[in-house]
Amino acid sequence: MPTLTSRKRDILRFIVSEHVQTASPVASSTVARATNLKASPATIRNEMVALEEDGLIRRPHVSSGGVPSDRGYRHFVEFLNPEAAINPRVAALIDHEFDTVKAHVEQWIDSASEILANLMDTLAFTTIPHTAPAPVKSVELLRLQEMLVVVIVVLQEASVYKQIINLDESVSNSEIEHTRNRLSEAIVGVPAHDIAARGARIGDGFERKAFDSAVTAVRQHDSRSSTEKRFGGIGKLFQQPELLANSAMSRGVMWLIEDPHATSTLANASEPRCSTRVVIGHENSEESLKDFSIVFSKYGTSDTAEGMIGVMAPTRMEYETAIPTVRYMASRLDQMTMMLYGG
Repeated sequence: MPTLTSRKRDILRFIVSEHVQTASPVASSTVARATNLKASPATIRNEMVALEEDGLIRRPHVSSGGVPSDRGYRHFVEFLNPEAAINPRVAALIDHEFDTVKAHVEQWIDSASEILANLMDTLAFTTIPHTAPAPVKSVELLRLQEMLVVVIVVLQEASVYKQIINLDESVSNSEIEHTRNRLSEAIVGVPAHDIAARGARIGDGFERKAFDSAVTAVRQHDSRSSTEKRFGGIGKLFQQPELLANSAMSRGVMWLIEDPHATSTLANASEPRCSTRVVIGHENSEESLKDFSIVFSKYGTSDTAEGMIGVMAPTRMEYETAIPTVRYMASRLDQMTMMLYGG
């Protein structure tokens, strides 16, 4: 990031704030009238030219005012107070909304998305807490037909995963029983995400096929929770001026909604520099999100149960409000996961 003088920083901050509210380019005359910079319009124009040369603002047309670039928004966000507290009245509203459903914990996730969407007037999302893989409690092999056997893996948390084995040749009941015992010795008591590493204890043939099927079955644990998301404010996002003017932007919205691995992609592609992360425009690894910003935070812990809550809007987002609000709501969801799963 370029080093800015205090005046340039104040001008950039004003352009971002004004553009967020109006969705229009900000003229130098507007900056001169509305700020206490004690500088002439000509000086303001020169400073805005310098900001444009630094890549922090752009002009949609030669004669228009300035619009923040992705880089400009990033500079703006970097100078926000990372520990800024949420507005107490907003915190009280969130607390009240959560308290109304505290007797129905399953509603917290739905409520979180709706509350955030209403506060930010755009799309908000929450993922169902993904529980940490529990140890394997038991494994069973059952014959379905002559050439079909099902492997059943039960975790300590009572989750049950099944996978059908298509046999190349018939196996006896004693072979099935022997293989079940071998699998039990290898994986019972082992955390689900570690069972693939126990393959060295397993032989070839039917025994290997049964083991591989057990590993495939348990992998459903990772994929099942990652597909479960709750959304609020979808219609609000589609009413934003940017989407009304450019229908192609809807592809980014649909990617977040429909792709089962969208939230994990966001988490893996962003730098975990702080608990609440901000991904702006071209910082998104997904091409269809290049015109959007996403503010999100994980909640819970990887050792118990973990989920994500966030908000998505065009890059013209109210970052000053979004960041502390997402952080606060994640803290409330932390309380929920601790109550349900411990930690």
